[in-house]
Amino acid sequence: MGNITQKLKNSQAKKAIILGSGVSVFDGIDPIASIKYSELPNWPLGKVKGHKGVLDIYENLWVLRGRAHIYEGFSWQDACFPTQFLADQGIQELICTNAAGGINPDFEIGDLMQITGYVNFLKPGLARGNLDAISNKVQILDGFSKATEKPRNENLHRGVYVGVHGPNYETDAEISMFRSMGCDAVGMSTIPEIETAQKNKMQVSAFSIITNVYGKTEDLGHDGVVKVAKETSKKLSKFLGLN
Repeated sequence: MGNITQKLKNSQAKKAIILGSGVSVFDGIDPIASIKYSELPNWPLGKVKGHKGVLDIYENLWVLRGRAHIYEGFSWQDACFPTQFLADQGIQELICTNAAGGINPDFEIGDLMQITGYVNFLKPGLARGNLDAISNKVQILDGFSKATEKPRNENLHRGVYVGVHGPNYETDAEISMFRSMGCDAVGMSTIPEIETAQKNKMQVSAFSIITNVYGKTEDLGHDGVVKVAKETSKKLSKFLGLN
């Protein structure tokens, strides 16, 4: 652990990004240091395909390649742990990413959505149907380059994300309910990270890669979701100024 502590201490980065299923940045670029999640005490070790389970340290950015999901059997506290770890290490700005299903009928596969609000169906202790709704609490990015305006020829949306337990897809009735609440995309992560970052007064922003759209696409399965996320990662990297 001593060597790992030194690697973290040597880093001057104050920004981090958490990558969702299949999402990638800095492909082909060697990090200054790379630490397996399994080497970090108490780190929740998710096993979902498309999550490498590695913390890569670059000059100005920490990249968390993968996360643990509550549907894998982890607790809310487990899902919050990596973000709390970042805060404890002095990270001040956080980007969360995920692969999400499109609820908004205007969305297409491969679109990007910046999360401007969310509805929380993930938090333990809330009976399904009781909402812990927090809207417009996620910051529009101002700490990363070129992230405040819609880029040319890029399908960037801003909208509301609903977090559900999963890992199953939603029923027709659930999609109808989510649409009636003004939700634009649905996924199974990210909200624990957003709330933990906010609690620690970190600047936080979040993005969904739309990997399938209700009523427009067939069930791609998880492999299909990972494939779309990988293909769209270049668009996300360009938008964030990370390529």
